[in-house]
Amino acid sequence: MSFVQLGKKMKLGSASVERRLAKLQKAGIIMLLFADVNIAKLGLKSYRMYIKFDVMDKKTEQELITFFENYPRTLWGTICEGEYDVLFRFVAADEFEVQEVIELVLSKFGETISEKTITTTTYHAYLSWNKAFETERRPALPVEKMDTPEEIDETDRKILTALYGNARETTVNIANAVGLTPDAVQYRMKKLSERKFILGYTAWYDSRMLGFDYYKLLIGFRNITSEKENEFVQYCSEHDDVVFINKTIGSWDIEVDVIVRNNRELHNFIRDVKTKFGNVIGKHYSISIVEERMLNPLKEYLEKK
Repeated sequence: MSFVQLGKKMKLGSASVERRLAKLQKAGIIMLLFADVNIAKLGLKSYRMYIKFDVMDKKTEQELITFFENYPRTLWGTICEGEYDVLFRFVAADEFEVQEVIELVLSKFGETISEKTITTTTYHAYLSWNKAFETERRPALPVEKMDTPEEIDETDRKILTALYGNARETTVNIANAVGLTPDAVQYRMKKLSERKFILGYTAWYDSRMLGFDYYKLLIGFRNITSEKENEFVQYCSEHDDVVFINKTIGSWDIEVDVIVRNNRELHNFIRDVKTKFGNVIGKHYSISIVEERMLNPLKEYLEKK
């Protein structure tokens, strides 16, 4: 929505809306306004590395946060509490790049790592944070899933990168960055959406600043059928607690991210899931997200000359 459209909904001037949005971003309440770029069509895959440390002090935590911020393909980096101490989500073109990332992490932190696990994503979906804002549940963005890569030129890659870093970036600023006119940028953005390189636009929030705890549930299925899995995903998609769903290949089958006000709400959600789907759920863990960084894993494209 434009600032004018937002202003009409809130009975404010567009300039006032823009200032308020800037304040929310500066305060860290809005961590990232981003275009949901279908990275699979760029020939990339999303991977997650879960790490457990035998020594995890404040210095190591800060070094990890710095590592997340500096590694150019970090999508999401978190400090956790529970089954794992760290969740590092990154993008890579193939298993050789994944191996390079593993070696990089081990070279920096390997002396104190006691366990690491790698999973890859087959699909994921961003969901509404309506619980935090007491609004109606809105439909999820289109599912981002494994897809056939398609060729686009360097200019389109830079446009996608700019929009991933800031979904509200103006066409004028993007045009200046890529050497086109604003009208040409607008046309390319339209075509990128039509070709499903851009699945939608959304925001990522700091749940703590909204008064919620953030948990990730790691679930392994047993005796699962595609029909039952679809039923499970549909249930989660419609549940107000759930803000993200991720289907994986690795040590578990699906990850469900929830925001809750306290442990009782978390217990209630897990109990409901076990009541409805206990016959197909095997091992499962929960981890609490303590600190996170939501970053732009495509930023290297803009940095290329």
